[in-house]
Amino acid sequence: MRKILYNLKAQSWCIERGYRIYIIPLDNKGTKCKIGIELGEKKAITKEVYSKKEVSIEIWKLFTKLYNRWHEQNKTQHI
Repeated sequence: MRKILYNLKAQSWCIERGYRIYIIPLDNKGTKCKIGIELGEKKAITKEVYSKKEVSIEIWKLFTKLYNRWHEQNKTQHI
């Protein structure tokens, strides 16, 4: 079983900046899903299809990825 790495700092950072990350079920049972991402008027949907078990893990990874990417791009401004 894969362990979910909960990064609450990254999640809070994303929510404070207006990111919306949510599950998009592709069938009535929700066994196959994609992930929707919104920031203001910008919207994206993952190309990948995830199982019910995988989607939660991927959402947490996405919070961390967005948080880390912003900090990497802006680290020279924080010095």
